[in-house]
Amino acid sequence: MADVSDSPSHRRDQIANFAEILRHAEARQRVFEAIYRGKQAVKTIREVAKATRYDTKRVATIAHPLARGEKLFEQLRQLDNVVGKMTTAYKKIPFVSRNKGKILSLARKKDAFERFHTKTNPKIRVNVVLGGGQKITVKVPFRVRARFIRAEGIKEFAKAKAVKSVFGLSPARLSESKTKQGILSLLGETKTPKDWGGESNDIFTDRVTIGGKKQRAAFALKGPAKTGPLVPGKMGKNGDQIQRLFDSPATVFVLQYEGEVKESVYKLMEELAKAKAILGGEIFWTVIDDDATKRLRKAYSRVFGNPS
Repeated sequence: MADVSDSPSHRRDQIANFAEILRHAEARQRVFEAIYRGKQAVKTIREVAKATRYDTKRVATIAHPLARGEKLFEQLRQLDNVVGKMTTAYKKIPFVSRNKGKILSLARKKDAFERFHTKTNPKIRVNVVLGGGQKITVKVPFRVRARFIRAEGIKEFAKAKAVKSVFGLSPARLSESKTKQGILSLLGETKTPKDWGGESNDIFTDRVTIGGKKQRAAFALKGPAKTGPLVPGKMGKNGDQIQRLFDSPATVFVLQYEGEVKESVYKLMEELAKAKAILGGEIFWTVIDDDATKRLRKAYSRVFGNPS
């Protein structure tokens, strides 16, 4: 028999599967432990019965489905020298033998089993920063579908991908109002939303296309009134503009700043996107930084103004 795959992509799933088979089944655990105890590769049914203090009939009843169906070990026939006749025996499987301790531990400890991360059942912790800087950790028992995309991943901005150079644009930074008007034009929006102090976004639209599907999108725009690298604390009076952006009823979240955007902004947006995705559905997010903004300006000069 070929050994069970021990590749990193499958090992944890296999361990979890074997542990699930043994969970809530003390008799199965005792037979499994007896077969894998010590260095002996093959044990007769008589030896397993002695170790578990079960009779051979009960051992056979417990072990048969574990060997035939789930393959926790192999079942075969061999000579038992003690009784001088052929008998049922059980042979260790190398992969299971290497991981027997972990399998039994997960089978016997509910909390450990529920925390055990696998490819098909990932366990994800999402850190969410609330207003005032308070942080909470959310444990997620399923795969969170929060995906970072580049600006050109939005169909309406796709031409920016072909731009090779962004040097020499004038002015060096476009005003926030002109940037907003250009984005609205590309999206086919005819009305310009007015800014007010309590808004959760600068643009809200249902005309963003990703993967051939229209999506609701919320944009936060930071114009040249802000200088230097952008960090979360520079966004909004209380530094909570990114959090408020993700309060919008959207599936796409966009931050635009024609300047350097620090890693802390990316990290915060990623965490908030994951938190949003917990409620279901796929969430997209992107940062249109200095380079990406200038690519948009050059690719769509007709709406942002001819570069000079």
